[in-house]
Amino acid sequence: MKTKLIIFGVITAVLAVVLLLPTPVQKTATDDNSFVLGPVQIFDGERVLQATFIEVKDGVIVAMHDDKPDRSVRWVDGNNHWIIPGLIDAHVHAWGDALEQSLQRGVTTVIDMFGDPSFLQLNKNQRSTVLFTAGADMYGAGLLMTAPDGHGTQYGIDVSTLESPEQATQLVQQRIDAGSDFIKIVYTAEGVGYQHAPSISKASLEAAIAATHQANRLAVVHIADYNSAVDAVTAGADGLVHSFFNEPISDHLLALMVANDVFVIPTTVVYEGMLRGAINDEVLFKNPELNISRSATSTLHQSFPNTDRFPAHYYDNLMATTKRMNDAGVRVLAGSDAPNPNTAHGWSLVVEMLLLQQAGMTPAEVLTAATAGTASAFGLPDRGRIQVGYKADLIAVTESPLDNLESLLTPAKIWKNGFVASSEN
Repeated sequence: MKTKLIIFGVITAVLAVVLLLPTPVQKTATDDNSFVLGPVQIFDGERVLQATFIEVKDGVIVAMHDDKPDRSVRWVDGNNHWIIPGLIDAHVHAWGDALEQSLQRGVTTVIDMFGDPSFLQLNKNQRSTVLFTAGADMYGAGLLMTAPDGHGTQYGIDVSTLESPEQATQLVQQRIDAGSDFIKIVYTAEGVGYQHAPSISKASLEAAIAATHQANRLAVVHIADYNSAVDAVTAGADGLVHSFFNEPISDHLLALMVANDVFVIPTTVVYEGMLRGAINDEVLFKNPELNISRSATSTLHQSFPNTDRFPAHYYDNLMATTKRMNDAGVRVLAGSDAPNPNTAHGWSLVVEMLLLQQAGMTPAEVLTAATAGTASAFGLPDRGRIQVGYKADLIAVTESPLDNLESLLTPAKIWKNGFVASSEN
């Protein structure tokens, strides 16, 4: 099963996506990025604000007002729409025009969990500016850390393979030197009862996490089963970048995650494609008004092979575990794992949010999981909230997302760095 929880997607899927990618459109800013927006209703990433006007100067929020301020800058009529922070997808794999696809759906920042370090380096400068951009900002792990012939090596990329605990410090430094914002480690516990690629040892896992912390970086661990999750949390992981469904979470693991403040990115949408395979039809393809591109439609229709062997109750385990984690105070973050089968950049983050709601999280909790919660967990500056000093990465929707998260599928307007990135008009 581990080999099927692919990170880039199977090679054939990747080739299909690349062949179907649309030709990038050169875009320019038509307005400056200084304005007063209002009247609006504001969810700031954690709560509803009393303020109804947002003042933006040079792409940064400089003030919040209860009444329309007397300013010489451009006024943008908010039409009493709801404004939320730009979304942050906590788990993607980005190449090609992935950042552009993401931004067009309101995802203004992505966190790449395994990708080409040169692509990460190419896009690093943009995230610290408020210049016009046609794509989302990007943070990333760069190349992951795995065992020789382990998960992640099947793509022909020279990833960091860890053969012994003694190598951990050197390999972590190599990743940091190559630009990794955090370190991602692939691990499967010894003795798990399913076929999987070779894994680093538990001792190597512990050494890799310790070396990562010594370098003042977050250590996140790719797991796919309960026992591996226990080992990762016990070893000091800061986050689990998948959940598990082979059994429900135990009181022991739940208490350990709470005590260690371990966050989780369940990537429910990719698991749903393996275990159920109905959510895209229910949410996306039933709505003919959604303008889903050919490339996105292709990956949304793809599925993992040989998944019919999973028992039906595995999906129930996944959803129940997500609810228990959230109810206990574990930070649950929204990540799509796009463009794996059953997913597409941008679209699948909203689908993931709807699945988190189905698992029992409130709309407010889900919105936080896709904005302020992820920004806080990964230490991302100036984003994830509507707050003075933060980037004007904003989404306008015509109805309250606290009542209807599906409204995020058809945003009225999207701003990136204060520039209009997309508008229904």
